[in-house]
Amino acid sequence: MSEKIQKVAVLGAGVMGAQLAGHLANTGIPSLLFDISQELAEQGIAKLSSLKPSPLYKPKNTELITPCNYDDHMEQIKEVDWVLEAVAERLDIKHIVYQNLIPHLKDSAILTSNTSGIPLEDLISVFSDDVKTRFMITHFFNPPRYMRLLELVRGPETSNEVYTLMAEFGENVLGKGIVHAKDTPNFIANRIGTFGMMLTLKLAREMGLTVEEVDKLTGTIVGRPKSATFRTADIVGLDTMAHVAQTSYDRGDNDEEREIFKIPGFINNLIKDGRLGAKTKAGFYKKTKDKEILSLNLETMEYSSQKKVRFDGFRLAKGHQRTGEKIAAMAYSDDKAGKFFWEVLSRSLIYSANRIPEICDDVVNVDNALKWGFGWELGPFEAWDAIGLDRSVDRMNAEEKKVPKWIQDMLASGKNQFYEISKGSRYFYDMVSKDFKTEKQDKKSLNLNLKKSSGNLVTKHWSASIIDVGDGIINVEFHSILQPVLNPIDGSILQIINEGLDLLEAGKYKAMIIGNQGQNFCAGANLAGILQFCENGDWDGLEQTVKIFQDLTQKIRFSKAPVVAAPFHLTLGGGFEFIGPTAHRVALAELYIGAVEVGVGLIPGAGGNLRLLLNLIENSGK
Repeated sequence: MSEKIQKVAVLGAGVMGAQLAGHLANTGIPSLLFDISQELAEQGIAKLSSLKPSPLYKPKNTELITPCNYDDHMEQIKEVDWVLEAVAERLDIKHIVYQNLIPHLKDSAILTSNTSGIPLEDLISVFSDDVKTRFMITHFFNPPRYMRLLELVRGPETSNEVYTLMAEFGENVLGKGIVHAKDTPNFIANRIGTFGMMLTLKLAREMGLTVEEVDKLTGTIVGRPKSATFRTADIVGLDTMAHVAQTSYDRGDNDEEREIFKIPGFINNLIKDGRLGAKTKAGFYKKTKDKEILSLNLETMEYSSQKKVRFDGFRLAKGHQRTGEKIAAMAYSDDKAGKFFWEVLSRSLIYSANRIPEICDDVVNVDNALKWGFGWELGPFEAWDAIGLDRSVDRMNAEEKKVPKWIQDMLASGKNQFYEISKGSRYFYDMVSKDFKTEKQDKKSLNLNLKKSSGNLVTKHWSASIIDVGDGIINVEFHSILQPVLNPIDGSILQIINEGLDLLEAGKYKAMIIGNQGQNFCAGANLAGILQFCENGDWDGLEQTVKIFQDLTQKIRFSKAPVVAAPFHLTLGGGFEFIGPTAHRVALAELYIGAVEVGVGLIPGAGGNLRLLLNLIENSGK
């Protein structure tokens, strides 16, 4: 077995295969990208430069990808440590590819498939016993650069060494979140996520909700992606969604909700009409020549202008700041929105619970799969905790919904939540032992919530806190009380950073990190506050506020102890100005940074221009 993966062969230069090669290149790993012809392999690489969003960190990363074809270059397979198969989802095609490559596979090389629906036991039927020990499924989500999830499925003969190596490589090199799945239809994320989508489609028609109403209720308001349900289906493609659902139906003989996966007639009609979603410019939504986005009437199957969505349940949810609170407010609302959302949520929660231990062994893998694969802020069991297990199960029982026995037993034993955090650890309820187990934490990562649970909170204000993370180091965490998604700068954040710098100056700590674990690092200053100064003609107040910010960034720059920033996702305006003067920056690959205030007629007022100039001068000789 290869002890280290230094070169990879990707089989199949389609959209997914090419992007997998692209992401390997993002991490500095060279690859051979194979297809049935040299032209197709070269086209696969060329498309990487035009796909949106870009699959590459840098355009020149394609230099690490070598186009190959099966007729002329199979000998080169012996050079690689890992062969990643991503050809068409047909067993006969995969078997032909396997049989052709195995003679060239070196004895230590690992072979995996990116299949999303073909059983592992069928895939390995053409392998020798030796190859079976080096084979497993590595299911990436599209687009692989942006989707964190990597589902791993091992066969009965897969060696522990191979499985461990792929898990470590996926996490430490490719930056993936690993979930451990079993060889079941659509594994974890697609099984549960697609169930939720198909159930939502069914209930929308039954309860008379429009496409735009459903997307309003199942999107960002409850911690799901902005594309929600119907727009997500359009992005994925109705044909692709139907294929995934059909797999669960065809292989779901023992699934109590099998009929939900049966493709409804109106979806089949849309597919037959060629209305497949974004790729055909018409699906559940359609953009006109005037760039108006129309929505599909689920009864007439005709498009019309979208109507304003107003629901009391949505308004109640919007009144809360935390996602769990929003989900609970929506679920327990008495209006049409609440009844619809409750029905989707409650049945999805029960379905998720019934899948353990069928698709994986615990609630952690289920929650992580949906968070990393579908972009949910809270996984199913985290959401169940948020709405209250006792209260929700009482309602489910009253409505004669069949709550799984293991959850009824859990409640009867006095345990009424799936997760607990205490003394620096997070615990989850394990249905086998009927007790809480410690959730494994990556030794290379820092969980601020766990640190705080150990009594390491130094000070807390409404939008920021100082946490002792050990080794004489403190961390300034942003958690805006008004906009926790964006973490805009307010007086609380400025105060806490200043207090942290004072602790360094006093010699009480030897270094400080500025970082948080929210959805974004910091989207900049609160422009509404700046506007208010202008509208009131309070120029002295505005100047004083800017001066405070300027002095603080200078204080960061000239701190006697190092200040390190860990920016990620949106780091805009003032967020950029915070990290500019730090001694060092450790950035996430998905960092969107800049002095964007120029877009609204402002210039960086807290030293942004200065940092840009100094950094340009500092790096001019590199």
